[in-house]
Formats: sequence, C-alpha cells, structure tokens
Amino acid sequence: MELKNAAGVCLISFFAATLVVLIARWMDNRTADRLEPHLAAIAEELRAMRRQGPPAAAPSESRPEEPIAADPDTGLIVYYFHGKTRCPTCRAIESQAREVVQSHFADELSAGKLVWKEVNYESPAGAKLKDAFDVHISVVVLALMKDGQIERWTRLDRVWAVVGDKPAYEKYVREEIEKMLQPHKPTEPNIPLPDEPAFPEFQGSTT
Repeated sequence: MELKNAAGVCLISFFAATLVVLIARWMDNRTADRLEPHLAAIAEELRAMRRQGPPAAAPSESRPEEPIAADPDTGLIVYYFHGKTRCPTCRAIESQAREVVQSHFADELSAGKLVWKEVNYESPAGAKLKDAFDVHISVVVLALMKDGQIERWTRLDRVWAVVGDKPAYEKYVREEIEKMLQPHKPTEPNIPLPDEPAFPEFQGSTT
C-alpha cells in the first residue's frame, strides 16, 4: 500500500511539474517573467512532496466501521445518513441538523425521548436502514419507535433546498421534529350515514 501511495505521489508530481512547464512555454516573455517566482514556488512544493513520501491514510480509512447502536424501544430517532465521501453540503446538513437537535430538544435528549444517530448508508451495517427509508444520498430521517418497532417515519428531503439558508433550515427541521413528537392521533374511520328511510310509493288514482 505504501509503494502504491508513493507511486501515486510521484505520478501526480510529474504531471503537475509538466503542466507548470507547459504553462510557462505558452506565456509571452513578460507574463512568464512576472509569474516565474510563483512557478518556482510550485515546483519547490512538488519537490517537498516527493521528499516527504506518501501521505498518511485518512482517519476514516484507517479505523474500522463502527457498529450502529441499538434503537430505543420507544422514542424518536433523528438519523443523519451519509456516504463514504462527504461533500461540504453534506457536512452542513449534518452539523445544522445536530445543532437544531441539541439547542431545541435538549430536554428530550437527556430524557431519552429523542436520539441522534449517524449512519453510513454505504456500509454493510447501514444497508438495512438504507433500504427501509429508501436513502440514496445524505439526508435526515425521523423515525418514531414504539415497542421496538417503527411506528411512522419521514425523510426530510427538503434539507437540500434550504441548507444554504440557516434560519429556514432550522425552522424546517425543528417543525418536523415537533410534529413527530406530538401525540399521534389515528385517523378516525369514516362512519357511513344511515340509509335513507324508504318511503312507500305513492299510489295515484285515476279519475
């Protein structure tokens, strides 16, 4: 693995250095003279990369996949689903959702009525939940548990639309959590109206 990483660093350095040379050749003399110190600095950084050797593995790659904690028998689970690679927007969705939970539902957290859980939907441990909630991208899912079973759930797809507007994001996630925490009233069945009383046919008389 170290040999593979070292080869990758050398290959990247070679192409980067070649690109620097090509850029310099395509420039006119005046522009090249002005940018020469910057090109020299880039070349020095590439040489430093080669001297330092292969980069250390990222912590997420070196540590084993953590098992997902057991679900509570009763209460609301706020899931944050993510993949192996997290983009800046994915991380914003996570951090802002966690902030909403911690700032607005601290009492529910401490009482165990609400639980925050992170799940990698691309991992074997997260595959079952991925299928259950039809997850294919980083998203927040609310699941209400009762007697160890999922009573109802909702996927907050709109987090992608409002993540750039923090007040709107906070309002959306907070209101959705509040809805799930409210006692659920089952829909009352429609009671059929009694049949209309039958009226005897009017027997007309002829004169």
